[in-house]
Amino acid sequence: IKFLKNNYTLVSMDDFIEKLKNRKKNEFYVTVTFDDGYKDNLDYALPVLKKNNIPATLYITTRFLEKYVWLWWYELKEIINVNKSLNFEYKNKKHFYSMHNKKQKNKTFYILRKLFLNQSINEQLNLLEIISQSKERKNYSKIFLNANDLKFLNKEPLISIGSHTHNHPNLKNLKKEEKIFDIEKANQILEKLLNKKIKHFAYPYGGKNEASKNEYEVAQNLKLNSAVTTRTYPANYKRLFSLPRIYVGKNANEKVIRSHLTGFYNFISKFI
Repeated sequence: IKFLKNNYTLVSMDDFIEKLKNRKKNEFYVTVTFDDGYKDNLDYALPVLKKNNIPATLYITTRFLEKYVWLWWYELKEIINVNKSLNFEYKNKKHFYSMHNKKQKNKTFYILRKLFLNQSINEQLNLLEIISQSKERKNYSKIFLNANDLKFLNKEPLISIGSHTHNHPNLKNLKKEEKIFDIEKANQILEKLLNKKIKHFAYPYGGKNEASKNEYEVAQNLKLNSAVTTRTYPANYKRLFSLPRIYVGKNANEKVIRSHLTGFYNFISKFI
């Protein structure tokens, strides 16, 4: 945040859209966003944002506000971390993974992540039961914001609340009416809870395999003001429902963030 503050003009999502609309030559703006609605948005991010007077948007998955929350990616990581191999059968296909070191464990997770992303919510639950050999799911509600937390954050002038669907599905797996239902359900829950219009949206996962033209059209037709992906390319006012974002992970540093923001990383990646 200090690096961004010292090198760029940081604005809210509303202001970012307005700046895109009336963009002047050589102007460059950055807006900060967080996905899913984790508790650390309140415990760790908010104090840093307030100290530096930086606005941010939180995209909330409304199922994660509930008292019981199962998460396939968290539980899958835990299963992989405590096992040296995985052996299971799913949809008549046998799977075996050797996981004796960190590299093998990471590779297994990303292979299985692709498998999970191509399943419906019910099938994700079924697959998790098969891999874990248990129908009992872990409850991850404590790592997420609850309704009272969100109400508190909503009163913060620097914080904007957006939607991230209700179930966090891969929208490409859903029929059009199912996409609409999942997005609208989240919006309705948030609008009732916060007593305000939800204007901004983030596609779950947000890559080209999870959101593209059909999903962009659905979001636009729901009268939202914007929708963000996890893809990187120049932002454009004509593409308000496929806005790019730069992922900042645990290994990110100033050099990496700067290379993304300048477009250098995107240019080089075309040749790799």
